[in-house]
Amino acid sequence: MATDKKKIFNIASDLVFSIAGLMLMNGMLQFLINPTLNNWMGEAAFGNYQSIFAVVSIMGTTFGVAANYSRMVRSREKKDTNGDYNFFLTVITVLSVAVAAGTLLVYKSFNTAHFILLSVLTVATVLRYYGDVNYRMKLNYKGFFVYYAIITAGYCIGLLLFKFVSPIWMITILAGEVAAILFVFFNGDIFRGKKLLTRSEHFGGTMKSVGVLSTTNLLSAVAQQSDKIILGLAMGGEAVTTFYVATLLGKVISLLTTPLNGVLIGYLTKYEGKLTRKMIAVFAVVLLGLGLIALLGCFIASEIFVKLFYPDVYADAEQYFFIASAGQVFYFISNCLMTVILRVASEKYQMYINIIYVAIYAATVIPLTMSFGVWGMAIALLITNGLKFAITSAVGFIKADKQ
Repeated sequence: MATDKKKIFNIASDLVFSIAGLMLMNGMLQFLINPTLNNWMGEAAFGNYQSIFAVVSIMGTTFGVAANYSRMVRSREKKDTNGDYNFFLTVITVLSVAVAAGTLLVYKSFNTAHFILLSVLTVATVLRYYGDVNYRMKLNYKGFFVYYAIITAGYCIGLLLFKFVSPIWMITILAGEVAAILFVFFNGDIFRGKKLLTRSEHFGGTMKSVGVLSTTNLLSAVAQQSDKIILGLAMGGEAVTTFYVATLLGKVISLLTTPLNGVLIGYLTKYEGKLTRKMIAVFAVVLLGLGLIALLGCFIASEIFVKLFYPDVYADAEQYFFIASAGQVFYFISNCLMTVILRVASEKYQMYINIIYVAIYAATVIPLTMSFGVWGMAIALLITNGLKFAITSAVGFIKADKQ
């Protein structure tokens, strides 16, 4: 009994440190960094920043998180090495530079300074998303918290650099990402050692694992971030800012996906028993209940938060608060359930789910946005993310007793 209580305490403690770290970082972004940038840059320029940064986020959540989650899963079988993952990240570095160049050309913002800064930012963001695996593999969530506290401090320093050194927004985010990488380099062991790029006998399996997860994450990340890209290209920076502000509290909730999934996957990989259909059903019902509570909280908090921090956008954004937040909440609970499904089904099932998700997304988001603007985007995301939760629940229920 005492042992069970200790396990419950440890899980709860890890979850608190994990959520606290991510909420500290994202709270600083939403309460200080982004409102200040919006005030300094103006609504249109701020929307363009959000559109370009969406591409950076896609790279980070696609490849950084894929390497992170792959290593967590393969560490259970002792088939993870620094060399294998660093080799993969080196390839992604080259890809990141090409993506940065293409993004600036599309947005007609290409110059040497922007290219260098966006390239470095994209690479650093991928490495930062991967870097917290140094602490999650060891279930060191105090270290995880410190990692994100350092990122937060870096963003604050970056904001000062933006104001007093260079009015290029990339420098604000870059300061935090670089601070995180330096912390892991000196404090951890995933970026150090004699065999930094040496491939092991498990290299083929690692690349298969990280490749499948990258494909899965890419599909999900594109769908999650493309609202900014689609609105930016179709309607301009002001529409991006309006929708960004309307979904802000919902996206803060959806950002809990990373810390919650980190704790879930950490303990699920060490759990030796089977997950039954009843357990999957309980997970789904609990997540749905939490989602409904979160939605109510987001709606109430949006009325207060946006009026205080984005007063110039409040009148345009208010009408979208409820439905836009609902779409983000369903994104959050479906991704949490996806992590549980990874325990009962192989990575390819996540890829299948996300292929269906992207197909639904393309069939709803693009035409509805083109026809009805911000309203169309909000409705389409609610439909898409709600269906993803339903499909993920069904797959988990079917696969649970076939482990």
